[in-house]
Amino acid sequence: MTNDPYARYIRFHTPDAHIAPREQLPMSAEHLAWAKQYGVVHQFSWLSVLLPPLCFGPMLPGLVFLLGLLLYRGIFDGGLDVDGIIGGSFAWLAVATVVFTAAWALRNYWRDKHDPTTRYWQRMPEAGVVEVERHTLVEGFSVWANSYDPDCNTLTLWADGELKSVQDSGVAQWVLAKTTAGHWLVVKKGFSGGFSYSREGQMPDAHCHLQPRAELSVAFAPGTHISLGQHFSGAPIPMVTTPYWLTADELKHLAEVAHHWLFFPPDRYGVVNTHDAGWVQRLVDKALASVGPQSERG
Repeated sequence: MTNDPYARYIRFHTPDAHIAPREQLPMSAEHLAWAKQYGVVHQFSWLSVLLPPLCFGPMLPGLVFLLGLLLYRGIFDGGLDVDGIIGGSFAWLAVATVVFTAAWALRNYWRDKHDPTTRYWQRMPEAGVVEVERHTLVEGFSVWANSYDPDCNTLTLWADGELKSVQDSGVAQWVLAKTTAGHWLVVKKGFSGGFSYSREGQMPDAHCHLQPRAELSVAFAPGTHISLGQHFSGAPIPMVTTPYWLTADELKHLAEVAHHWLFFPPDRYGVVNTHDAGWVQRLVDKALASVGPQSERG
């Protein structure tokens, strides 16, 4: 698998035949809004088609021709009249430049019009269907992280029937839940508000905390692991909200094993693999050890 970030990003946004068949349901308004949000970056754009050829096309043929002449003179014929050849070649060089630029633009047009990722995100919202994975949760444990990114300082939330961008506080609640299948499942909730660069941020009020229920359904863009929304139902599960704040290394590793972004089959969204379950259990044990002292101080 390539380590190129852009190639991995495109692959993650492209339907994958290795993803197992899943239950299909009609899109809700939230699903449709998220689908359009993700699809914005995969739209056909004349700017991306024409900008490179128009910026560099008029220069490259002449530059390559000049460099070729200079190389030939340096290696084979020191008396070659470069200026004279260029002057006598102006007409056909102009034609070659036009042909080269037009061919480049046509190649970009063909590439973008037939790009499978672009075509998928143009058509998928109109299909009105999402795929769903369901999990039954048994118990959960909350840990906290404070990771403010000044280059990505907004948080997109579904509220009042639409997606809204708000100031990201950097604070996130990570719920580590056990499922009836015996897996660890990781769910994350970010919070809006002021930010700080310290390890420990300002914990949100209790009524704002994520309160998981027994049944969790996660909706996906069909054929991908792009989540278009999550829905809890059923009875509340036993939940321990610890005061534990993750270190930078713990947060990085948890984000990797949680499989929320840029992961590929056979990994599943939110589900921790068996070989990482021991690390998650040790993290939970460490978080639980912080409950007693914090309670005594409270």
